Amino acid sequence: MLQLKSKELKLGKYPYTYVRTNVMKSLLFKKHDYEKMLKMGFNEIAKFMQDSNYKKEISELATQHSGADLLELALNKNLAYTFKKLIKISPKELGLVIREYAKRKDIEDLKTIIRGKFTNTDEKLILNSITAAGTLSLDYLNQLIGKESVEEVLKNNKIVDFSLLGKGLQDLKEKNTLVSIENALDRCYYNKLVDFSKTLPKDGTLFRNFLIKEVEILDILTLLRLKKSKLENARSFIITARGLINPKIKKMAEVDDLDTLIKVLEETKYKNVIDKGIEDFENTGSLIILETELYRYLLRHSALLLHQHPLSVDVILGFMLAKDIEIRNLRILIKGKQLGLEEDFIERQLVY
Repeated sequence: MLQLKSKELKLGKYPYTYVRTNVMKSLLFKKHDYEKMLKMGFNEIAKFMQDSNYKKEISELATQHSGADLLELALNKNLAYTFKKLIKISPKELGLVIREYAKRKDIEDLKTIIRGKFTNTDEKLILNSITAAGTLSLDYLNQLIGKESVEEVLKNNKIVDFSLLGKGLQDLKEKNTLVSIENALDRCYYNKLVDFSKTLPKDGTLFRNFLIKEVEILDILTLLRLKKSKLENARSFIITARGLINPKIKKMAEVDDLDTLIKVLEETKYKNVIDKGIEDFENTGSLIILETELYRYLLRHSALLLHQHPLSVDVILGFMLAKDIEIRNLRILIKGKQLGLEEDFIERQLVY
């Protein structure tokens, strides 16, 4: 596994890359596009996507796949193509930043594979569920899918040092749960990214501040799920981002139940963000809207990076997050229409 150098990384101005990134940003679906798709049937959405930036991937895959499988695979392939294109059009130094950030997709793919192994899912289904949008190739990920167990997958991964996964593997064997392993993967990714941000010049401060915001959101969502599931020792699942995380997040981990956690959350800067989600949770017992509102907050924050720092690395990182969220939205739309869910229910889960 490659180690990042501690010396400061020199970043210049790359107007060509930033202009190309803004062109790609202009192709993202807008609010009115989602409003149109919400009123469409499944086949109409497929046609709408085929007439959009996803045309190439849908056309290439249409000879072997159809229906929801075709659209899901097209989303994966498009995301991988987009992130790899960013690296291709970037100078070496900028490409290194993009690669480090894109490793989140490697972590997601590792989680998908170990969940598939854990549930004895068919290997072909696992392969169809990974994006290969990070730094690991599709062929390599396919090799991991062929491993016999979760432990073998983790031993052979190139992203996280296997020695950091011991507690998670112990919990897997003793409690039959993947929670600790998945948390360890996230923790390692964000700690490394925070360390990497310290090697950047002025851009590093903006990048690091955004990372801290993202980690806070992730920690809040993790705590909400853990408290709802009544799992103990929530504090051990907090990602501290090398100690930079807000102390109030740690305080939330100490509370005894979900209701108390929500009261503490209401005392933070997120109060206005989560009001609608809390009301829905109290009425339905579901955390879906609360999670969606927090993701929307994060997307708005990334949009500020795009507008306030148009000639910095932040424009690229903001676009990558926005693209990732677009893929998430389209998955929700596709699955919702496939299952015949109500338009209002689907809309409340979309982030734009």
